[in-house]
This record gives sequence, structure tokens and C-alpha cells, in this order.
Amino acid sequence: MSLRSSGTTCAVSGCYNNRRKLNLWLNQECYDHKPLTKAECPCPQWYTFYRMPNAEEDKRNWLRNLYLKKPPKNLYVCSFHFVDKRPTAENPYPTLWLGYYRPPEKKRRKLQRITLDTSTVIKVEVKDEYEEISIEDVAYHDAQIQDGSDTGRPK
Repeated sequence: MSLRSSGTTCAVSGCYNNRRKLNLWLNQECYDHKPLTKAECPCPQWYTFYRMPNAEEDKRNWLRNLYLKKPPKNLYVCSFHFVDKRPTAENPYPTLWLGYYRPPEKKRRKLQRITLDTSTVIKVEVKDEYEEISIEDVAYHDAQIQDGSDTGRPK
């Protein structure tokens, strides 16, 4: 079996269902009907593809729902995007999970550099007691010298 796609993919942005994935799934063995593959057993199919209708008004409604201004020549939408898992008289247009309700991108937080004077007093908790110490009393890491001249970076 060839792993190349036949070009049938779902036109909804963010949906990656295609004919190749469906064919690979259909060739797997069914767990309920053991010797049969999923294509041969009576279990329902994972998803199916539906073409855009030929009627002009229906085409406009499909394209408006999918936000496609320049649709591909052969437009397919998988059954995940229909209310009844297929176009019906009550729900003829794809309306579910159409890809334009994406979560906002995570913004990077700004790092703020905090500078402390050597005369600043810090309160440190030691065994349920507070003890006042100055910055000069704080031990420095191995890569630092007390005057701050060595940053620990290789030269």
C-alpha cells in the first residue's frame, strides 16, 4: 500500500484529517471483531468526507462558515464538523470546530532586573525567628567574586 495521500484532506483550518489516515485506520484489525479489519467489520467508520454542494447558495454558506475566500478545486470537509456527523436537512452546513476559535498565543513575560544596594537590609527566616542581615553577609556563588567582576562566563 502506498503512503501517498490521494489529496483528500479536510478544508477546515487546523483539522488534519485526510484520506491516508483514514485508509491506514481502515486496514487495522478491529478489536471487537478480531479476524476482520475495520473496513470489513460492522463498526462505524472513524470519519468520512463530504464534498461542497453544487447549489450556489449552499456553496456560499459553506465558504462563509469555513472562512475560505479562495477555496480549492475539490473542497472536502470531514464528518467531525457536522452536528449530525453528516450534512442533513436540519444541519446542512459544517458548524463545529471550524478552527477560527484558537486560544490566544502565550505572551512572554518581561524580565525585570532588581538592583539592591549593599546597605539594604534583608529579613531571613531562621528556625521560626527573623534575623536581620546585610547584603555583604550573604555568601556568593562559586562563579562570583565579591566585587562582582567575574560573571562566570568563559573568556
